[in-house]
Amino acid sequence: MIIGFIKEVVSWFVSLTEVSVAIAAMLLIGLIVGMTGFWMLSHFLSKLGGPAAELDPYEDEPEETAGAKVVVSICPDEDSPSSKPGT
Repeated sequence: MIIGFIKEVVSWFVSLTEVSVAIAAMLLIGLIVGMTGFWMLSHFLSKLGGPAAELDPYEDEPEETAGAKVVVSICPDEDSPSSKPGT
């Protein structure tokens, strides 16, 4: 009776392990197939798009502001609240 119970428990754990390994294998195969599919999709879409255009980093900047200097004032405004406590 006890030996039959132990055999049944061991058989249950073996079945659980087999099912877990099968599910893990299916998920791994699905991951590999999915990653390969997305790699092929991006590869073919990049081929359809043609060669990449060379971008100029200063292309978006207007010519009037290209050489402009930025002046930062460190003087507080009259309307700004005082940072000194008690005033």
